[in-house]
Amino acid sequence: MALQTNYPDTQPAAALGAQATMLPATIISRDVETAPGIGFGRAVAQGTADKGVVLAGTGALKLVGITLLDRSAVGSAGVPDSFAQRTSARVITKGDVWVTAAVAVKAGDPVYVTGAGTFTNVDTGNTAFAGARWDTSTTAAGQLAVVRLG
Repeated sequence: MALQTNYPDTQPAAALGAQATMLPATIISRDVETAPGIGFGRAVAQGTADKGVVLAGTGALKLVGITLLDRSAVGSAGVPDSFAQRTSARVITKGDVWVTAAVAVKAGDPVYVTGAGTFTNVDTGNTAFAGARWDTSTTAAGQLAVVRLG
């Protein structure tokens, strides 16, 4: 077992899938149906089972919430930082969470999920995330920003 011997002087300002604030939030558990698993900070949609979720995207349009970072999640061989298939995922349905923006976004913009399951502020051909808005801005694609749900 490897031991950590180097520690950063400061903590990162944000982490994908982490709660962004201590505002009241609603967090639920759902069973992961997607193989090999679902990463943190990803949009999830209703699966085939009543309490199941799949990675949102093409064909999965009934959005449930966004997966939250969970340091106890073991992941799988193909997706180490994730909730493995047939495990329970933490899903936030109300509150603030850090996600990766697929494009530059502005605070106050609506949130959409693309067919590839990424987050954007572009309406064309994408699924609206009802009750969600971008709470912070980015200057380029691939940067972390806060989505406020509910």
